[in-house]
Amino acid sequence: MSLASRSIVVRGPTLVALMGTCLGLTLSISACSPDYPKCDTDEDCHQGEFCVNNLCQQCRTNDDCPAGQRCASGACEAIPGYCTSNAQCAAGQVCENNMCVAQKQAALKAPPPPPPTPTACELNPVYFDYDSSTLSDSARDQLSRNASCIRERRTRGAQLTGLTDPRGTEEYNLALGERRAQAAQQYLKSLGADGDLSVSSMGEEMASGGDESGWARDRRVDFKSK
Repeated sequence: MSLASRSIVVRGPTLVALMGTCLGLTLSISACSPDYPKCDTDEDCHQGEFCVNNLCQQCRTNDDCPAGQRCASGACEAIPGYCTSNAQCAAGQVCENNMCVAQKQAALKAPPPPPPTPTACELNPVYFDYDSSTLSDSARDQLSRNASCIRERRTRGAQLTGLTDPRGTEEYNLALGERRAQAAQQYLKSLGADGDLSVSSMGEEMASGGDESGWARDRRVDFKSK
C-alpha cells in the first residue's frame, strides 16, 4: 500500500492533546489584539483610521483630512469660511487664501488708481507801472509762461486786451491800454508763440480800484484763448 493512500487515525489521549494545543493558540492570538476602537498600532484600526492615544480615530493631523476640513479631537470637520472661489462667499466678500473675507480687506490688492489728470495751464494777466507800457521783469516772466501755455494748448492764438486805472482822460487811457497790449504781443512773438495774437484796448472801462493797490490791479493786459 502506498503512503498517499494511507489514512492516519488519531485516538484517545493524542486527539485531546491536539485539540488543547489548537484552543490555546486561538486564545493566545485573541489576547494579543485589543478590542476596537482600542488599539496599539494603526494596524489595529479600520482602513483609513489612525491609532492616536490607543484609540482608533479618523485623523491624526490636518494633513489626514480632505481639503476644506481640519482635524479636531481625532475627527475631520469643515473649516468655517473655507472657499476656493468668490462664488462660494457671501455678498460683499471675496475668496482670499481659501478664506472668505470682507471686500474692503481684499482691496489691499486692488490695482493702484490712475495718476491725476494734469491741470490745464492758464493765461494770466501781466501788470504795468503807472502811466507806463514798459514790461517789467515780472511781466516778462509771466509772458514766458503764457507763451508756453499757448503752445501747450495748441490754440489758434489769443486775444490781448489792455486796461488802465481810472486816472487820466478816456482817450488817453484807450491809447495807453493799446500800447500795453502791443508790448505784450511783441514779446510773445519774440518767444515764438504761434497763432493769431490780436490786440484791443478797453482803457479805464473795467477799472474798479479806489486806491493805489486797486489801481495797480487795473493796470494790466488780459489774455483769452481763441
